[in-house]
Parts: sequence; C-alpha cells; structure tokens
Amino acid sequence: MTCWGSSSFPPPAMAGWSREAVLLLYRTLLRQGRQLQLTDRDFYTSRVRREFRKHQNLTKLEDKKRQLEKGQFFLRTKLGGLV
Repeated sequence: MTCWGSSSFPPPAMAGWSREAVLLLYRTLLRQGRQLQLTDRDFYTSRVRREFRKHQNLTKLEDKKRQLEKGQFFLRTKLGGLV
C-alpha cells in the first residue's frame, strides 16, 4: 500500500467518506507521527488512536465526513504544526 504524503491526501478515488479512506487516514497519521522529533511520539500515537476510537460509532454520514475532513486537515497542515 502506498503511503500518501500530505500534499496528495486524500487520493482522488477516496475523496468522499469510506471505510477505506478512514483506514488510510489512520495509517497515514500514525506513519507521519514517526517523523516527530520535538513532540512525544507516544502521546501523539495514543491521541490519534483515542480520537479514532471516540468517533468509530458515528452513524450520520455528515458526522463521518466532518471527522474525516478534520483528520485530513490535520494531516495537510503538517500534523497541526507538530512536524
């Protein structure tokens, strides 16, 4: 599987909400976290996991899309300025 950089995320085929898009975002955020130098990587990793678990039972499509967009924005902005 290709690791998408922040400039090409989301890939065109996964621009809308889908389980695959969520999993790709999750994996990409965890991979990008490995590059952190000035931030506690364990804290970052646990925070990403906690946020995904917190929202895993959303049922409304609008809510799912909103959370996916928030995660994509976080990734595009270099992990909120952490990298």
